[in-house]
Amino acid sequence: MTVRQLLERESLNGAIIEGDDSFLDVEVADVSIHSSPRLINIDSELTQQLLIFDASNVPVDSYQVDMLIRDALDKGFVALILVNYKARMGLAPIRLAKKFSFPLILISDVDALNLADDLRKIIRAPFVARSDALLTVTRQLRNLNRTDPIENALKILEGSLKCRAGLLGPEGSVIASGGGDRFELPSEIPLLPVFVKEEFNGTYYLLQPISLAPRENPSFWLAITLDSPSISAITMATEVLGISVWFFASILIADRLIRERDARFRLGVLNAITVTRDYPDPVLLNQLGVLGWKVDGWCTAIHCQLTGEVDPLRVLNGTAEVQRAFASIGFVGALVERPDGWSGWIVERNEPKPNSYATLVENFKVALEKLSYNSAGVKFYLGIGRPRQGILGLQKSLEEANESSTIAQLSGKNMAVQHIDEMGVRRILLGWYASESFSEFASTLLASTRAADQDGELLKTLETYLDSNCSPSETAIALGIHRNTVINRVDKLKSLLKVNLNEPDERLALQLACRVIKRKWEEV
Repeated sequence: MTVRQLLERESLNGAIIEGDDSFLDVEVADVSIHSSPRLINIDSELTQQLLIFDASNVPVDSYQVDMLIRDALDKGFVALILVNYKARMGLAPIRLAKKFSFPLILISDVDALNLADDLRKIIRAPFVARSDALLTVTRQLRNLNRTDPIENALKILEGSLKCRAGLLGPEGSVIASGGGDRFELPSEIPLLPVFVKEEFNGTYYLLQPISLAPRENPSFWLAITLDSPSISAITMATEVLGISVWFFASILIADRLIRERDARFRLGVLNAITVTRDYPDPVLLNQLGVLGWKVDGWCTAIHCQLTGEVDPLRVLNGTAEVQRAFASIGFVGALVERPDGWSGWIVERNEPKPNSYATLVENFKVALEKLSYNSAGVKFYLGIGRPRQGILGLQKSLEEANESSTIAQLSGKNMAVQHIDEMGVRRILLGWYASESFSEFASTLLASTRAADQDGELLKTLETYLDSNCSPSETAIALGIHRNTVINRVDKLKSLLKVNLNEPDERLALQLACRVIKRKWEEV
């Protein structure tokens, strides 16, 4: 332990450092306590000790402090703490302490014996201090106020470990911070499924993963930062994190169960809307009222479909972020989690103008760009239906939004928005894209390519080549590769597929097959 680290102890709160504090990093091996201004009968072999002088019952002036510092230096002490010193400190002791880089510390209203006991405990038997910290944190978490439990629990960690604490989500997003400042994690520090301890610019970062189910990858990380900690402080923080993580996991599991229950209820109501054939059932109307969902107006539906690294849990955890992104463009309404994304709608009192959808499309592109920036490995495809009146109109708009999102996905981009009125001829092809029989045909047609194309480069080349009117030069520019590489890949494709690319019908069949099979492979 160093003097600087000891000053972080709660028992030294309010301590004053006389003079320069640049020499507080001297190591301390033990603590001695005295109440006589002259150090006699002290073993001169003792070194690296901190001297606590109790001036409670001894009138001591600056001259005696000066002599005390000289005696302490002669005896090998590395620092002096004056407890309950009542006189005015003169310049001579301060200058002497600075001359010999000797820490001189004053503290009032403290029991010297208790102070010595606390410092000895952390120096001589750090495991006792760690045990005390574990018991203190456990007791405080058990009695925690359940209003904002995550934030309050992080504050407990900060108070016990003298650190900054935060709860992190996927991609290092900060979900909650304990203090007033937002917790920040340097991008150089990885989020791993195991405990991580990293030093970055003099600060130690400790990250404890939180898994909410057996064999499930971590969804959250409990993180703290320690400035210039001792080995004992790091060990203490590691053990406290190991215990605290179970408390945070219990809070997050309870929150997940509530959200999953609510999501099932919302999805059930959405399904009831889609099967309504005439007047809505009174039970459905009651459920709509409970959820606060409106259908009495012009309803414009959306369906946001995800592909890539997607699972229902990721959709569930991302609902709040998606709601914020959509609200930022003025789309505030019902939003329902589905296995592959979200469906929702907004309601307007008056019928929107026929050309208003163009602005809506551009706004959703802005929102999806923000979402995709924080969602590595995920592709966003959003479809928008026409504004229609009432619950039966909403039903039709939801169907159109779902169709539009399917067409958007076939764009080949990482993010796309499609309105039903912009689909034009592509809507005719929707039947082909959604047909199971054509999907089987496409799989058979391209099976030999897939077997020889583990990284997907051949399929990508074929699709781009067909979209570029079979021009090797345009394909090379689009893919960022050499023209000869395109020619070699096309020759290989011709030998694998056994088709004649000079025939328009065969090219069209291949082009459709590439669209369908690409979508199918991404869903696997």
